Amino acid sequence: MESSASSPGVVIPRDKLKIFEIFRDVGPEGEEILKTAKLAHVVDTKHGVVVTTTDETYTFVRERGCKITRIPNLCGVRVKEFVVNIDGLGFVITEEGSLYCLPLWDMPPTVIPHLVAGSLAGKKVQQVVLRRKHVLTLTQSGNVYHNISEPRLIGEDNFDSQEVISIACTADGLYVGLTSNRELFEWGLYELPEKVIVDTAPLRKIVGINHMIFALTVEGTLYSGRFRYPKPVWTVVMKDLKFHDVTTSGSDDVLVAELKKDNIRLAVSYRGGILEPQVLSISPNVTTSLDELFAEIGQSTWRTISAKSPLKPVTLGDDIGALWVSKENLDVVFSVEGKTISAHKCILACRSEYFAKMFNHEWKEAQGVIDIKDTQYEIFESLLFYIYNDKVSFGEDEYENIFGLMMLADSYCDLKIRQGCEEILIRNINEENAFFLVRHAGLANASDLERNVVKFILNKRLLEFSSSSFDELIELFGVGVTSKILKAELDRG
Repeated sequence: MESSASSPGVVIPRDKLKIFEIFRDVGPEGEEILKTAKLAHVVDTKHGVVVTTTDETYTFVRERGCKITRIPNLCGVRVKEFVVNIDGLGFVITEEGSLYCLPLWDMPPTVIPHLVAGSLAGKKVQQVVLRRKHVLTLTQSGNVYHNISEPRLIGEDNFDSQEVISIACTADGLYVGLTSNRELFEWGLYELPEKVIVDTAPLRKIVGINHMIFALTVEGTLYSGRFRYPKPVWTVVMKDLKFHDVTTSGSDDVLVAELKKDNIRLAVSYRGGILEPQVLSISPNVTTSLDELFAEIGQSTWRTISAKSPLKPVTLGDDIGALWVSKENLDVVFSVEGKTISAHKCILACRSEYFAKMFNHEWKEAQGVIDIKDTQYEIFESLLFYIYNDKVSFGEDEYENIFGLMMLADSYCDLKIRQGCEEILIRNINEENAFFLVRHAGLANASDLERNVVKFILNKRLLEFSSSSFDELIELFGVGVTSKILKAELDRG
């Protein structure tokens, strides 16, 4: 759900802009500008910003007609994304990662767009969140900064030495950060971040509106957090539902959520500072784009709209993946469980040290079909698929197959595939698979997975130590795993 840079000469279709009132009836000058618009950002019915294919930036303000103003200081700047609030304070992130402060409407004429200085000078910016006068910035290196006029670094040590991958804040001063370990940290304006556990499951995403933060877990549970002295309060949102994804608008207190089941999209309002959501729309099928939906319910954009290039650059990875699909020029055949599967020696040897070694030694004189033992056909096929496509072919809920692939990758000393599988399994630990994963994690040297599953089992109280004997636990998990579970329980106090 991010904007993307557009190619020179590629413009946003006019009908895509006309869904917003601010870009209707704009007069001859406005029409000429919109014909070359490659980026657009809408705050409400009266305010919008456009960047043309020649990198000229214009504001559109509806006051007894449409007032259009060119911003000289941004002309020639390769804008990637706008972050603007209703008062006209805004920021621009460029394609190079530079950050500009962008005073627009309702600002003194002496205040002009300028590069942000101070400790943010020269830093490559990934994300900016703005709620009234509260500003939080995340750099591409994972550092978080408070404020803009005098940016203040919040060091990595305040996040348990983890990289921050996403940030959010509210207008009343609640700040949150999501780390690479999918943990949540919260703090106030003059406080240091503290880790907060809203759920035993890892978090997938955080987004915000003016008076709330939303945190989505990998299991689909959605939480809302709001500022309240002395500590913020987190509660489950619509506890009977499971969510696949959520997003918000930068200038409107609206949440749009996609449910995990039945392909349903739900739009709810928190306008006016209310705590319980009011349903705006329910779409049985996702038939409209998010741009159209936000235009319909609030006349704002949920992110900067970008022209999309019709020609996607073809990469070497795309070509290698295409070879897997086309099955052309195959020159090696494997037999697994009595079924054959073919591939390209050069691809396997270049992308896997194991296959390179085997083709140069054990399989060097092999004639015809190479027999593969001690694995299942679909697991071996998935390993080859990953080598060609750099991704796991199984669905994230197929934990036994993913675990089988992780074990095969471990036995082939393919660290990248093993780690990729382990990350998927960690993200999707649940009550159905926890016992299976904790029993088998050690077989694939998956220590991070084992540690996370043990933590999940204890947090969810899936074991009743008072009613389970030591022998029963050993029978269930084995001596090694049982010892680790009991030690973790003792460490918890």
